[in-house]
Amino acid sequence: MRGTHARDVPFEGHAPVRVEAVSGRQGPRAGLSDAKIVALVALVGAATWLVLFYPGFMSADSASQLLEARRGSFSDWHPPIMAALWMLCDRVVAGPLGMLLLQTALFWIGLALLADRLSAPVALKAGFLLLIGLAPPIVTIAGAIWKDVLLPAFLVMAFGLAGGRKAFWVFAVLATLTRHNAILAVAGAVLLHFSTTGPSVAGLLRAAVGTVAVFIASLGINAALTHQRAHVEQMVAMFDLVGIAATTRTMPDIHPCNLRRAPIDLDAVLRTYDPRSAVYLVSPGSELNYCFDPEAASMIVRRWLGAVAAHPAAYVTHRVKVSRHLLGIDDTPGSYMIVQSTYAQADFPDLEPPVPASSLQAWLGQVLLSMNAYGAFRPWIYGVLALVACAVAAWRRLWRPCCIALSGLAHESGLLFVAPCEDYRYSLWMIVSALIAAAWVAIEALPARTASRTN
Repeated sequence: MRGTHARDVPFEGHAPVRVEAVSGRQGPRAGLSDAKIVALVALVGAATWLVLFYPGFMSADSASQLLEARRGSFSDWHPPIMAALWMLCDRVVAGPLGMLLLQTALFWIGLALLADRLSAPVALKAGFLLLIGLAPPIVTIAGAIWKDVLLPAFLVMAFGLAGGRKAFWVFAVLATLTRHNAILAVAGAVLLHFSTTGPSVAGLLRAAVGTVAVFIASLGINAALTHQRAHVEQMVAMFDLVGIAATTRTMPDIHPCNLRRAPIDLDAVLRTYDPRSAVYLVSPGSELNYCFDPEAASMIVRRWLGAVAAHPAAYVTHRVKVSRHLLGIDDTPGSYMIVQSTYAQADFPDLEPPVPASSLQAWLGQVLLSMNAYGAFRPWIYGVLALVACAVAAWRRLWRPCCIALSGLAHESGLLFVAPCEDYRYSLWMIVSALIAAAWVAIEALPARTASRTN
């Protein structure tokens, strides 16, 4: 049908089919005109990101991944897919700019695909794009070249494509590859892909099979890309072992490979324990260190699981402390803002020196910093927003925003058990998904509110 837009029908109580929502203007160019406006606004938003974030901000984590990309040898300390993609981007545009272009393009294209699915006038679609893309809780770290920023970009693309194009599976797999725990977020997108009109037993079963298939594919690709195992799981294991010891006042069962000296000094170990980060445990002068021996890494994971089973209350006490910092209940989490590169060139002599912040970026930093006093960067707020948006979306039978909010909540729930520190960036997908779902529900409610006033 010409001059129309395909829209998702709300689930349950409605015919489970796709229908055509007639636009205000009839004629072959009406729908195309709306699409062009959405694309133009997305282009403006993407250009704004590039102006604000040029040439992309790098931390020590980013710098180490760029070194791996240039050497062509990847570890799994960070998921290797990012270093592999950066290797390709670096050949076209050297340094962080290539990855900034990729992250920006993916995010804004995905956001435009989502906006186009709204049953709303084009002005509201444009407002949706700018509201999400320029929201301070997202802008505050969107210029960082981090896997935590790349993940929402892949997920927004996946949700924008869900239920339609086969390219969905490409972005579902890429998102799963981008973070070790990303499969919890991807499951929501797979569920939407198989049941765009609402939940069903068949859709749930197909989504379960699809999610497992994506996860298995990601394991295979990760194994093929990884040249050196870093055994990153031992950081979480040591963190939890010492956290349990801090509660029970018993000696943590640490493998000798992770000890700087023997015998272990319990008081010295506990002095380095801080629920805000596991890094303090292996900092210079501490009692523990990182071990690259595969057998030792495997042993400490077994001891970790044994300690959790033996002291569940102490484990929960430790994880609650960590989660309070992660969610920003006690204070704003660390790394909540990056508006310039922070790596020290002395630590990475093979890289170009970091680009100083521009006057515009310095101004942006001051603006964002002033918002911290109002709780703008406390992830728990967006967790509550996601829960409310999910409930309202379910009540109003809006399946797409419901799945988006569930995806963010599922990802964050996994972090409560495995997060090694409080970093704000870990919660970015929940924040993005909460804002998208809440804006979607609010926009879709406007026509109904207008109609009720007319009646």
